[in-house]
Formats: sequence, C-alpha cells, structure tokens
Amino acid sequence: MKIILKIFKNDLIGIKGSILTIVLAVGLCILPALYAWFNIFANGDPYANTGNINIAVVNLDKGSDDGSGNIVNMGQSVTDKLKEQTSIGWVFPDSEDAAIEGVKSGKFYAAVVIDADFSSNMYNALTDNFINPSFTYYENEKKNAVAPKITDTAVSTLKTSINETYIKAISEKLLSSLDNSDTQLSADINSGTFVTSLKTLDDNLAGYQDMITSIIKANKKLVKDNNLKAASTKSTDAIKKADAAIDSSLSDMDQTGSSYYQLRDNLQSQIDSITNDIKSLETSAKLATLKDDTDDISADLDNIKSDAEALNKKLDAIETFVKSLPVSSIDKVKESIDRLDEMKSQVDTLTSLTEETIDNLDFSKIASIESDLTAKLSSVSNAIDTVDNTFSQKIVPDLDNILLNIKEALKNAQNLLKTLNETIVSTSTVFDNYKGTIDSMNTSLSDLSDLIGDVREKIATAISDINKASDSEAAAAILAFLNGDAEELATFLSKPVKVDEHYYYQIANYGSSMSPFYSVLAIWVGMTILVSLMKVHVNDAEYLKDARPHQLFWGRYLIFFLLSQLQVLVIVLGDLYLLKIQCLHPFAFWAVAALTGFTFSLLIYSLTISFGDIGKALAVVIMVLQIAGSGGTYPIEALPGFFRQAYIFFPFPYAINAMRECIGGMYHHDIFVYLAELSLFIVVALVIGLIIRKPFIRIMHFIEKRMEDTQMM
Repeated sequence: MKIILKIFKNDLIGIKGSILTIVLAVGLCILPALYAWFNIFANGDPYANTGNINIAVVNLDKGSDDGSGNIVNMGQSVTDKLKEQTSIGWVFPDSEDAAIEGVKSGKFYAAVVIDADFSSNMYNALTDNFINPSFTYYENEKKNAVAPKITDTAVSTLKTSINETYIKAISEKLLSSLDNSDTQLSADINSGTFVTSLKTLDDNLAGYQDMITSIIKANKKLVKDNNLKAASTKSTDAIKKADAAIDSSLSDMDQTGSSYYQLRDNLQSQIDSITNDIKSLETSAKLATLKDDTDDISADLDNIKSDAEALNKKLDAIETFVKSLPVSSIDKVKESIDRLDEMKSQVDTLTSLTEETIDNLDFSKIASIESDLTAKLSSVSNAIDTVDNTFSQKIVPDLDNILLNIKEALKNAQNLLKTLNETIVSTSTVFDNYKGTIDSMNTSLSDLSDLIGDVREKIATAISDINKASDSEAAAAILAFLNGDAEELATFLSKPVKVDEHYYYQIANYGSSMSPFYSVLAIWVGMTILVSLMKVHVNDAEYLKDARPHQLFWGRYLIFFLLSQLQVLVIVLGDLYLLKIQCLHPFAFWAVAALTGFTFSLLIYSLTISFGDIGKALAVVIMVLQIAGSGGTYPIEALPGFFRQAYIFFPFPYAINAMRECIGGMYHHDIFVYLAELSLFIVVALVIGLIIRKPFIRIMHFIEKRMEDTQMM
C-alpha cells in the first residue's frame, strides 16, 4: 500500500511542479464538460424555434355556397388561422409554382397547396357527388434530416384542424336540417307509430314462419312419396323400345321407297310408250298410203288401249301404296290421292277414246274417216299429255317429298329420343341426390325459423318496454338532442373524444431529457483523453525495483481516478447550475456520475495498460458503438437487431438509466438495480487489468518498442 500511495504522491508532485502541467490538468477536467454542455444546450428546447422553419401555403380555393345562400371559402379560413400561428413559419407565396419552386430550391422546407374545389367538396358532402376535400403537400427531404419530421407533424396538425372544421361544418348542416323535422318526429312518437311499425313487422315475421313450416312439410312428403327413380327407369326402357321401333320403320321405309321408285319408273315408261304409239298413228294418218297401213293403225290402237289399261292398273297400285303410308292424315298425302284419282279418270277417258276410235274405224271408207281419225287421235294425244303432266309435275314431286319427309321425321324422332334418354339419365342422378339436398334445406329452414322466433321475442320485449314508458319520456330522449343548438352540437361532434392526460416522470425540456446521455458520453470521452495524453506506466525508479505489477497498476491509476472524478464533478455542477437542467435528486445524480466515472476510468485504464495503443483504440470503438446503440437517443426497441442484441454488454445503458431516475423521478429501487449492473463492468476492468494483462506484458512491451523504433508512433 505504501508503494501505491508513494506513486500517487509523486504523480501529484509532478503535476504541481509546472504551471503547464497544472493548466493541462485543469483543461483535461473542463474539456469533457464542455462537450456535454454544448450538446445539452443545443438540444435544450429545439421545438421552441420551429417558427423559423418556413412552410409555404397557397390557397387556390374558389369558395362555395353553404346551402343558405352565403359564399364561404374554407381555404381562406385555413390560411387566416395559419397567419395567427407562430409555432411554424407559415409563408404565403402568390402562386402554386412559386411554392413548389421554393421547396425545390430549399427556400421552404415544405409547401401546402389547397385545391380549388376545397370548399365545394366540403359543403357537398351530403350529396351523391361527394368528393373528399383535399390539399397537396410538397416536402424537401434533402435539406435536413430532422426538419421533415417537424414539417410532417405540422401538416398532420393542420390536417387534424381542417378535419375538425370539416366535421363541424357538415354536422351543423345536418343537425340544422334535422331540427326542422323534430315536430313530425314528436308526433310520430306520441301517436304510437313506432309501436305500430313493430307490430306490423312481428305479423310479417309470423307469416314467414308459417310459410317455412309449410315448405318443410311439403319437402318431407316429397321425400316420402318418392317414385321418381322408378319412373325414370321405366321411361328409359320405353325410350329404348321406341328407338328400336323407329329403326324398324326406317328399314321398312327404305324397302317401300325402293318399290315406289320402281313403280314410278314403270308408270312413266308406260306413259312414254302410249305417247310413242299415238305419235306413230298420227304419222300414219297423215300419209297418203293410209289404206296400206290400216292393219298397223288397228294394231297401234290396240296397243294404246292395252297400255292405257295397264297404266290404270299401275295407278291403282300407286294409290294403294300412298294410302298405306303411315301419314295418311297429312294434307299432302290426301292431295296426292286426289290427283291420282284425277289421273285415273284421265286414263279412263283415254281408254274410252281409244275404244271409240277402234269401233268407228271403217277402213272401207278410208277417205271419209281420215279426218275423223286425225281428230280423235288429237283428243287421245291431249288426254295422254294431261296424264303425263299430272304425273310428272304433281304426283311424282308430292310423293317424293312425302317419302323424304317421313324418313326425316323418323330420324328426328330417333335423335329426340336419344336426347330425352340422356336427360332422363341425368335427371336420375339428380333424383339420387335430391333427398340429401332437401334434408339440408329443411335444416336451414328450421334454423331460420328459430332465428325469426328470437327476433319476434325481442320485438315483443321492445313493444313492452315502449308501452311501459310514458310518451313524454320517449320523446324527450330523442327531441332533447334535436332541439339543441346546432352549432354547439356540431362542435361536440367535431371533437367527440376528450383525452384525459396523465404524465408520469414529466421532464421540463428536451435538454434535460438528453443530459444523461451526453453527460455519460462526456465522462467516457474525458477518460479517453486522459489515457491519450498521460502515461499509464510508471517510470523506473529505485524505490520501485521490488514493486509488484498490481502495485504499479493501482499506484498510477489513482491519479487517473482523481482527474476523472474532477471531470465528473465539473460536468455535474455545470448541468445543475449552469444549464439548470431538471433534476429531482441532485445528490443522487452526482453519486451516479461518480460511480460511472470510476467504472469508465478503471475500464479504459485497464484496456490501455494491458494492450497499449490497441487498448486505446478499443476504448474508442466501444464508445462509437455505444453512441449508436445504447438507447440514449432513440428507444432501443427502434434500433436495428444487432444493437438490440448487443446493448446489454455495454455500460452506457445502465449509467444513463440510473441518471434518468435522478432527473425524472425514481421508481421503487430501479436505480440500485442499474448501479449494480453498472458495477459488473468494474469486475470486468479488474480482470483485464490484473489477470489478463500478465501474459501480455512482455508482448506489449515488445510491440511498443518496435512502434517507437519507427519514430512515428
């Protein structure tokens, strides 16, 4: 202990031995305090000077009719109020372009441009064409890091103020219109209109319940009497049989058509044959050698008669075919039968004419019958032409169309049966599932009925409550609101919520809030300056030849401890009496600062004596990390993840929190917890300075020697 005190005594003598060293020592005690004081003073109350921050305001509002014939300009009202405020430097350029250019150039930190339709949109809020009133905000974020936060707050406050004005205007307009209807409302209440409406609603709901019950019963009966599946199966079987019958009919129609076409062609051939015979007779009759051809004429007439009789038989066959068609009731078929009958009549006429010609043909009077034969042949030719025209132009087209229509109808029927069969199969699948669907529907309907029942019970309760209350009481509850002053009610609605504020550990100004951080930082900076300007190793002396390392450690540390405590005292006195920061517990504030000075000085001294210049660099690195991540300025919760994880290993947070307890007020025994946590770094410093240092003594001595050899370090 004697050696330790002797080293300390010699250090004091060394300081007093020169004016320069005394001045230097005093400077070392004051310099850290200046660092703290300037920062605390600069941050004393920064928001008191926000009136110097310029924000431009341009009003483009054209005004609007407020509904009562008065022209109002809410934009102008806003600018008039801003001109009265001094918390922000509101300026009013002449144009929007000037405001925007001012923001870009840095003349203004921000600009607000009120739209031309601001008042119109505000007073048309109760119409169908409602558009939110708006203003445009411009900001220069390059000019300063903090200024945008201030301007954002100012504009947010402006927006809140405008919203209050807006709500007040709309509410006043709405309440004024409601005030005109309070008489009718009073009559409705007193006359029992409300109760009547509730009873009507209850009756309607009862009807809905009955309807739901009927639907559920019908659904249950439908499920119980379900024969739909069997019916669909029978229908499918019947369709298959009908499809087979149609296939058979189509086959028969193909055979019938073949027979018809053959008969038609034969009939046409017979007509052509008769025509040829007639033409042959006409040729013979015109010749001068008629007598020589009498045998041929007689034979030709017999052929015509035979062909006519055969033609008549074939017409009978066609008529029989047509009558046998399965569509004999169709008008076209009936018409074809009539035409066949007409054609048969014409053929009969042809036959009669032919027989008459044969009977009257007296070849002994050739000269006298030549002209008569020619006339009769002309009649026969006309008759066969009529038959030919009737057959080819009427009978044949009609019968051809009938056959084609029958076949097409059968094919359409077959396609229809296929479609019907597919529909029945799909319907059968639906029938398989509909029972479950109906059960689910019944469950939902039952739930709906129960819900309606609950509503009816509440309606009954409401009717009972209204009937119990007197008419005057029911009206008073509503009319008291409507009969109130519209402006007063609008003011209430614009700010309906009142905040009851309670502040714990309230601090007077921002400088007082920041003083723990800057004071702690100044203590660390002060000790860093000390180890940079003063030697941490004791010079060799005769009385130190037997000194142990720990004696040398403590002997030189005492002068560092003394100077660090003087630094702390200057910082604390300046905070309290020069800057006059708020501090509820001044003595505790000094005690915390003193313990902080001891901890920091011992830690930085241990780093320096153990690792030399490397230790000094470590002290600076630790300081930089703590400035950013100690929670002294921003909440630790708002910092990046690395700092949130690492800050507990730094001494700054515990010293700062302990000083805050002294400034704002103490909570239970938190200050002692913070001081205990801070004291853990004393142990860390001793481990570094007394234990870890030993293996590094020779190494660090070698490193320092080599650095001195460079004549630069």
